[in-house]
Amino acid sequence: MTKSKFGITGFLAIVFIAIVLRPPVASMGPLLQEIQLSLAVNAELIGLLAASPVLCFGLGAFASPWLVSKVGVNRAMLLVLVILALGSTLRMILGYPGLLLGTIAAGLSIAIANVLLPTIVRIQFPNRVALVTGAYTTLLAISASLAAAAAVPSSLWLGGWNPALAIWIVPTALAVLLWLPQIKGQEAHVAQPANAAAEEKAAVLRSPISWAIVGFFGIQSLGFYALLGWMPSALISIGVSPQAAGNYLGFASAIGIPSGLIISSMLGRFKSLAWWAAGTSAMTLLGSIIFTLVLRSTDTSLLLLACILIGLGMSATFPISLSLISTRASTQAQTTQLSAMAQGWGYLLAAAGTFMVGAVANLVSNYALSFALITVLTLIQAGIGFYAGRPGVIPAK
Repeated sequence: MTKSKFGITGFLAIVFIAIVLRPPVASMGPLLQEIQLSLAVNAELIGLLAASPVLCFGLGAFASPWLVSKVGVNRAMLLVLVILALGSTLRMILGYPGLLLGTIAAGLSIAIANVLLPTIVRIQFPNRVALVTGAYTTLLAISASLAAAAAVPSSLWLGGWNPALAIWIVPTALAVLLWLPQIKGQEAHVAQPANAAAEEKAAVLRSPISWAIVGFFGIQSLGFYALLGWMPSALISIGVSPQAAGNYLGFASAIGIPSGLIISSMLGRFKSLAWWAAGTSAMTLLGSIIFTLVLRSTDTSLLLLACILIGLGMSATFPISLSLISTRASTQAQTTQLSAMAQGWGYLLAAAGTFMVGAVANLVSNYALSFALITVLTLIQAGIGFYAGRPGVIPAK
């Protein structure tokens, strides 16, 4: 891609893109029970609905390098934003099939946008990668928190889950309009030679650093999306009201936003992120242990503490994983390849884990065992994060 003029409109576009990449998923968790009753579908179909966006995040990520090689980063971003708007609209019609197909379309478009953003940040803000990454990941967290907390009240005020999901189409349309000038200012894209792309991909695939980042990104994503999709249902199962369950999820998503932004702004000062990755994972681990105990005992006295620890830990591990993608690659092409690899395999792992939470809970009739398994994985995440965060880059080809 040839670098085009990237002014205030481009920056605002990134703001709105970050705002719309989490609500299509975050807003569904608190509404799953209402959706199931409204559409009269079984628990397995609801589990598929909860896991499908994250599965699409993995599958769609692998398409990103191919799409960029054909049309360039800017046009690829416009295309996926349009698909996101159309998919969000489809969820409002045709009952469960429309909801599932629209969620799949939204998930695939979000997947590609997730991969494109680190590349765009590296191109447009080469000297402020960590700071800008921190800014947009903070917006991701804010929008996820707002979507989770507002889902049930929006359904009550607007007359059902359909309009509660539909309200997020508006900022998506604004993101499309704001990104259009980047297409007008972009010169014709010149495809990367096949042999050069293959060499960069091979370098990424061979590197142990790449696979460590995949593991770290995947497990932290699994924990986040399992919480996003199933925390309200888990709390409702032990007697918490749907409104309160959504509020706890919103609180857990929101509590770490300030600290996440502060940590993100500091990451660029350090060559090693090993202790940052391991330490923030340990915080998530402690919160997960407490949350599992809450589900097992049905005593909610420590639930707020669990939300605080999980929120602080997860709000930090996500920008750390993106910073690792941006800083451990040697070239722009490697950044796209590493981003696709980490997010592709990472989100597939997260999708499997999200489905596992629902399946295990349905099998044993409680959620404590499901979240105990996530706790064990979080311990592994801390070790992998320490390895991935050590100084070093993937050799350039």
